[in-house]
Amino acid sequence: MDRFFLAPGEWGEMRLTGEEAHHCLRVMRKETGDQVAVFDGEGRWAEGEIDLVEGGEVWVRVSREGHDEPMQAKIGLCVAIPKGKNMELIVQKAVELGVTELQPLVTERTVVRLDRAALARKRIKWQRVALEACKQCGQNVLPVVREPADFRTWLADRDGTVPGLMASLAGGARRFREELERLGKNPGAVEMLIGPEGDFSEEETGAALEAGFRPVSLGEIVLRVETAALYCVGVMRFWWGH
Repeated sequence: MDRFFLAPGEWGEMRLTGEEAHHCLRVMRKETGDQVAVFDGEGRWAEGEIDLVEGGEVWVRVSREGHDEPMQAKIGLCVAIPKGKNMELIVQKAVELGVTELQPLVTERTVVRLDRAALARKRIKWQRVALEACKQCGQNVLPVVREPADFRTWLADRDGTVPGLMASLAGGARRFREELERLGKNPGAVEMLIGPEGDFSEEETGAALEAGFRPVSLGEIVLRVETAALYCVGVMRFWWGH
């Protein structure tokens, strides 16, 4: 069943407008009587049939609805922006794995160097990728893609109430499993920090440690940014279950 996004504030009328209506009518070729599903990005979902199409808008008559239970641990993925379209891949697959928030970061060794306006456009695109991934995979919670931030500035602004793990190539990093065990069976929320190709600089690693991040090793094989990000999220989701 094809799925469409309906913001929480528009839920009562069950009416698709704008881009969602266009996608429903022009891209997916839906008509009156067709079955569709809608979700609000906060866990609520509904299924029903298209009751009326008028003025380029779509009204849905709901036959059943519900609300997904929250995942046991909210995972925030904080990742240095990789080159090319790899950030789009990270966003898409991280949504499928159930992250609740993504924070793109610019570090000393980040290859991508864009001005503020370009980064803002990237964030809009990544948020759209997240929405499309939700539609395709059946995820009813839409993760927030935060504004790309300078790594040091982001660390300074972080309140530190959420425990953080940092994938690290530095000596002294503990086994990933040991840190997951330390966090317990229901940590509530965790931030997973992934650095750029070549890892964080020594100074950045020190700053992250001072901010409370605990370094974890991902094994002897050096992983690319996108591989490391998805590996960590996959392991964490398996560890804490759905």
